[in-house]
Amino acid sequence: MPPFLPPFSDKSKVVPSLASERALVSFNVESLSQFLHGEGFEKRRQIRALVEQEPVFSNADKPFLSRERQYIRSLEKLAKLVELKRKHNWSWDDLLVAFQQTGDFSSQYLHEALFIPTLRTQLSDEQQKIWLPKAENYEIFGCYAQTELAHGSNLRKLETTATFIPETDEFEIDTPTLNSMKWWPGALAQTSTHCAIYARLILHGKDYGVHPFLLQIRELGTHKEMPGIELGNLGPKIGFNTIDNGFMRVTKVRIPRDQMMMRNSKVTREGKYIPAKNAKMNYSTMVAIRASIIKNAGFSLGQALTVAIRYSMIREQGGDRIPSQKGRELKIIDHGMQRFRLTTSLALSYAMLMTGRVMAELHRRNLNNVIQGEVGMMAEVHATSSGLKALTSDLATAHMEDARRSCGGHGYAWCGGIVDIYTTVLQDVTVEGENTILHLQTSRWLLKTIMQALQTKDLSSVPSGLRPSLQNQRILEQEKSTIVPGKPVTGDDLIAAYWHREARVLQETLTRILKDGGGEEAMAKSQVRMVELSRTHGEGMLVRNFYEAVEKEEQAARAQGGDISKGYLPVLKMLAELHGLHRLIEKSGDFTEDGYVSRDQVVWCRERRDQLVDLLRYEIVGLVDAFDLSDNQLNSALGRYDGRVYESLYDWAKYGMSITEKGKNGGVLGFDEVLKDLLAEGKRINSAASSKL
Repeated sequence: MPPFLPPFSDKSKVVPSLASERALVSFNVESLSQFLHGEGFEKRRQIRALVEQEPVFSNADKPFLSRERQYIRSLEKLAKLVELKRKHNWSWDDLLVAFQQTGDFSSQYLHEALFIPTLRTQLSDEQQKIWLPKAENYEIFGCYAQTELAHGSNLRKLETTATFIPETDEFEIDTPTLNSMKWWPGALAQTSTHCAIYARLILHGKDYGVHPFLLQIRELGTHKEMPGIELGNLGPKIGFNTIDNGFMRVTKVRIPRDQMMMRNSKVTREGKYIPAKNAKMNYSTMVAIRASIIKNAGFSLGQALTVAIRYSMIREQGGDRIPSQKGRELKIIDHGMQRFRLTTSLALSYAMLMTGRVMAELHRRNLNNVIQGEVGMMAEVHATSSGLKALTSDLATAHMEDARRSCGGHGYAWCGGIVDIYTTVLQDVTVEGENTILHLQTSRWLLKTIMQALQTKDLSSVPSGLRPSLQNQRILEQEKSTIVPGKPVTGDDLIAAYWHREARVLQETLTRILKDGGGEEAMAKSQVRMVELSRTHGEGMLVRNFYEAVEKEEQAARAQGGDISKGYLPVLKMLAELHGLHRLIEKSGDFTEDGYVSRDQVVWCRERRDQLVDLLRYEIVGLVDAFDLSDNQLNSALGRYDGRVYESLYDWAKYGMSITEKGKNGGVLGFDEVLKDLLAEGKRINSAASSKL
C-alpha cells in the first residue's frame, strides 16, 4: 500500500484561533528563522521543497507500519535521498539538511555521520584513496562497531582483539567470549557491508589498547555474511525502529595489515608499533556524535514544543467557572501552569540551540586540527562535549516528556507527534556514553586541570570565570550577587552567579578529594559531587552561550545601523533571562547556601520569572514557528501549522481503520475469532439463569 499522504497545511487557511495568536507576535518570524538557521536558510527551503515532492518521504503512516515495514520504508527513503544527492550534487551539509527535512532516520545517516567521518579521520591518505570513494558512492555501506555486550562506556575494557600475524602480514579479528560480541551498533544487523570495528591491538603478545580497523562483514553482490561473521538484529526498541541495531560475533577473521586505520597509530610490516600523538584521536568520531547530540537536543525539544504550544492555542479546556469567562472555556495556554511549563521549556530549547552552535564550531576546528595531526584542543573538546551531551540529553528528554503530558490524552497517541520524537531521542541518554560516566569524565578533566594549574601557578588553561577563586580562595565568601530586586536581571548578573556557583562546587569537591588523598580512590568516593560539578559547569555554559549569541547578534545589528530595541532581539533577551532565572530558582540552594544570593533576591527572581512568562505569552507561537518545521517533519495531528487538529486526528483514525486486518469471515477482526463465542456463551448463561427465575 502506498504511503498515507494527509494534506499539508495551507498557510492561507489557518484556523482563526491560531491565526489570531500569530497576529499578536511582535517580531518578524522569517527573520528569526534566518538567524536560527544561518546562511543556508534559503538552500534549506529549496531542499525541503524537493523532499516534499516525493511521496516516499511521508511519515504519516509510520505509526501503522510494523517494525519490518518501517525498516524497508527507511531503505526506500535512503535510495531516494541518494538519487537526489547525485541529481542535485548535494554537499555533505546539504545532505544533513535533507535528513532533517525527512523527519525520520535511516541507516544512511549512520553511514554518513559515523562511518564516513571515521574513514576521514582515522584512515591514512593512502588508505582514503582506496576506501573513501567506495563509501561516498555507496559501493560499500558502513557502520561504527565499538560497543560490546558487556562493555560500552568504559572503552579501556573492550575485549575484541586484533592480533598481528607477522607471517602473513595480517590481523586476526576475534570476539573471544560471548561478552565481547559487538552489540548495539546501528545499521549493523542487515544494512552494512563493512564496519569500523574497535579492537585491542595485540603485537607479539603485548596489548597496545583499543584501535580502529576496517572489517568487511557481508559479501558484495549477495549480501551474505562473510566467513567467520555472525550477525543478528536486536529486535524492537523503545524507539528508533527504522534502524537495524544489531550484534556481531567475529571468529578469528583475518584482514590485511593495511586495514588497520593508520592515520594516527600505525603498525609496520615488521610489527613495530608507532603510537598516536594522543590516544583520544582514535575516538574523534565519538566526540563528533556527542557534539551533534547537543545540537539535536535543542532541535528535538523545539519539535516537541512546537506541537505542544500550537495545540495549547487551539485546545480549550476548563476555566468556564471563572466569572470573567462568562461560561466560556479557556485556551489551555492561558492556564498559568501550562504557560509556565511550556515557556520555560522553550527558553531551555533556545539555550541548547545556541550552545549546539558553539559546540559545532568547536568540533569543526578540532576536527581540522586532528586531520592535520594537531591535538591541542582534543582534551577540552572531549571533556566539554561529554558533560554537555549528558546534561542536554537529560534535560531535553525530561522536558519533551513534560511537553507530551501537557497535551493531555491526545499527547499519548503516536499521531499526536511527540511520542515518536521523544522515543527516538530517548536513546541519547545512553548512546555514545552513559550520562553519569560522561559527567564524571568532564569533572575529572576540570579537577585535573585545576590541580595542575595550582602546582604550576599557570592558570591559562583554567576557564576564565574560575580563576579568581583559585587566586584568592576567600573571594567566594566576599562575593555577593548584583541582582537588584525590582529591576530586570541582566546577563552579567546571571553569568556571574553561575560562575560563583561553579567555583564553590569546584572548591568543595577539590577540597574533599585532596583530603582523601587526591588519587583515583578519592575521586571514586566523591562521584556524587563530581557529577554535580559537571552539571554546574554545563548549566553555566548554557546561560553564557545564550547571552553571548544574543550579544553577538546585537553587535552585528548595531554595525548595520539597526534598531536593537525592535524585532526578535528583545524577545530573545527576555528568553535568555527567563532561562537563567528558571535554572537558578530550580537550583536555588546552590546559590543561597553560602549567602551569595539573598532570600530577597530569590523572591524577586521568582517574581521576575512570572513576569517574563506573561510578557512572552504572545511571542511563543512566533518563537516555535521560527524553528521552520514542516508538517511532514513534525508528523503531528496536534502540531499542524494550520491548526486543523481535530480534522487531522479524525483523518488519521479513519486511515488506521481502513488498513486494519479483517476477521476470518471478512468482519471485524476478533469477533469471529474470539468475541462471537464469548458473547454467545454469556447469552446462554444469562438465559439459563433467567429461566430459573
